[in-house]
Amino acid sequence: MDEIRDPVQAVTAPDPYPYYAALRERHGLYHEPRLDAWVATAAAVVDAALQHPGLRVRPPGQPVPPALQGTPAGAVYARLVRMSEGPAHAGTRRAVTQTLDPMASGQVAGRARDHAAQALAMTAPGDRERLRALYRVPLLTMAEGIGVPIGQRERVALLTERFVACLSPLSGAPALSEAQDAVHALHGLFDEGLSSWAPAPPSGGPERETWIANLIGLLSQTCDATAGLIGNTLVALGREPALVSRLRQGIVQVAEVVDEVARHDPPIQNTRRYAAEPLTLAGHALEAGQCVLLLLASANRDPAPCGTVAIDPAPDVFAPGRPPCRSFGYGAGHHRCPGDRLASAIAGGVVQALLAAQASLLDGLAQRLLASGAYRASVNARIPCFP
Repeated sequence: MDEIRDPVQAVTAPDPYPYYAALRERHGLYHEPRLDAWVATAAAVVDAALQHPGLRVRPPGQPVPPALQGTPAGAVYARLVRMSEGPAHAGTRRAVTQTLDPMASGQVAGRARDHAAQALAMTAPGDRERLRALYRVPLLTMAEGIGVPIGQRERVALLTERFVACLSPLSGAPALSEAQDAVHALHGLFDEGLSSWAPAPPSGGPERETWIANLIGLLSQTCDATAGLIGNTLVALGREPALVSRLRQGIVQVAEVVDEVARHDPPIQNTRRYAAEPLTLAGHALEAGQCVLLLLASANRDPAPCGTVAIDPAPDVFAPGRPPCRSFGYGAGHHRCPGDRLASAIAGGVVQALLAAQASLLDGLAQRLLASGAYRASVNARIPCFP
């Protein structure tokens, strides 16, 4: 990719960060005609947008993307906590958070390590096959965490991948069709599971259909974001091979590396908000219905102060173990992802499994993934792959 033409194309560029920096230098917020959207590049503007009560996760009058309207996938989508607002959002979020809270990060990391070790042992040699198996570990780990029986976990992971595929505006008719069958199967599995293995909603929580949708949502939210965190961590280790040795010696902790990757090269590069009413953002007047593309990855690299966070003199430096700092990769405000610690724990567990495998496996896989410079087609997720 010789030239990045717009912020959406930047998501899958080999190195989008100089482009983001150039945007920040020119505009904290600007209108991009190619996307027919406002684009927020600066940390202060991204933070203000994420907290703004007049900016919502869906366009006014369109709770479901047109391609999903009237479909089983659309019915699930409309009930997802991350796609809702107001009292319904608050109640469902509390229920989801109460379900995730008992999943201790250490226990989740151990499960992920075990799933990754099994995947490495059972996968035929080959980078693509290994990476595909490692990218499925987050789904297997979350499925185990919410009680899916062991014999059903691989099937649930496959069905979730098919559902997630339809959420991308890049998906074609075959993916949309497969997704409807997948959602129907997932709904039936969780509907039946609520009488035995699946976690019931907390007292006073959402009604049954909303709860089933959000159990599916726990899996779908885990899918691409955590796969991207795993892949971007491998790319970081390929770029800085001395770091692998420091990890093996215990000089640097896996969690420190994963947390720094989430800031330095986040798997979710951008998100969108829509003006529910006429409003002002960073001195610009927005009309009702207009879209704001929030460049989370750009905001993470912004050296300027934001709120109570002081100037960061070296945001482009990859520095595991740096003091806690702002990171927008998991969002902010009432739509902040409640599973951020679990995502980091799962990615860390995968890295631990690779460290425990034969010495050359992690080093070689990381170096080759870095050299590929390829990423899955996406408008917001940065997931390394082999072409």
